[in-house]
Amino acid sequence: MMSDPSDILRRAAALFFPEPFDVTLLSTSEREDDLRMAATVEADGKRRVLKLAANAFTTPRRIEGWMTLIRAARSMGVYMPALIPSLSGETAACCEIDGRVFVVWAEEFAPYPLAQTEAELETDDYGAKDAARPKSEDGCPAWQTELICFNAGLAAAGLSGGWGLSGYARLTPFDGEETDEAEECVLKFERDLTERFPALLPRWRTIRERWNENRDALAARYPCLPTSVFQADWNDTNVLLTDDGHFAGLIDCNIAGEDTALNMALTIGECGFNGPTYLSAEEHAKKVLHLFARERAWTDDEVAAAPLLWRYITALYWGEVNDLRSAKTAEDAAHILDRIDRALAAEPDFRPAMTD
Repeated sequence: MMSDPSDILRRAAALFFPEPFDVTLLSTSEREDDLRMAATVEADGKRRVLKLAANAFTTPRRIEGWMTLIRAARSMGVYMPALIPSLSGETAACCEIDGRVFVVWAEEFAPYPLAQTEAELETDDYGAKDAARPKSEDGCPAWQTELICFNAGLAAAGLSGGWGLSGYARLTPFDGEETDEAEECVLKFERDLTERFPALLPRWRTIRERWNENRDALAARYPCLPTSVFQADWNDTNVLLTDDGHFAGLIDCNIAGEDTALNMALTIGECGFNGPTYLSAEEHAKKVLHLFARERAWTDDEVAAAPLLWRYITALYWGEVNDLRSAKTAEDAAHILDRIDRALAAEPDFRPAMTD
């Protein structure tokens, strides 16, 4: 049984702040082998944020690497919380509690409000709140476009990220994983289909072969694509805004790391944001690619790889996995296979958005 969270937090805070201090738990989450906690610490008349993580990918080396991203963001006029050294001068510290090793770090308390609070995730109020904020020319909230432009600036900076991959890294497993998320989804989908709708397996094998062919074609080009370092977790609950609703900065570097500029652009295009959407995923991806092109010209390799990567991240992902789990009949499952089939056959023309 895990110790009292308040005891864990006090022991962790003592690594960074001299007594006296007050610690207040903000949030805790645990799934599989990933336990995280966040708290505020009041010490010396200042409020700071204390974070703990016990998982395979949060390491002192990775946290030290976040400094690369934080410095670059601040040089671009974008706020990211500075890391506060421990009492022994380290960027991160480790402590063992109940046989579990926690990596602990501390940050400034952000001076800007979040685009969406955790409490707003449970209400219908957020849509109206976001709708009232300034808009870009295409009708999307201006802060979203400003955030995309920030990521484009990071892509142009070509930051070194040898300390760790982004959580969205493709064709290479994220720390502690066996595959990247795209292939993980394919394997989960295949297992569920085999167990529940075996009559559809002959058709699935044909689809899987086409998926493999697209993956292999992408893998042949992927090592040539330029990379940089990205925060890689642009959920509204991690986005900071000014009082008048414009993009101010980001918090939470948990899955920050090195990634290809192309993957970051297309992933933003495919995943979008938590707020209202006004464009199809493909059209949104074209918008993102065009905004990135204002900061750095896309290479010929990136232009050629874009359709391959788009199919790789859109044909079969968590949406298809979850939809199959919800399928009641073989007909329902067949419709999902139809959707995957169409996505693998798609020939998106990204060249104009990347070269105009």
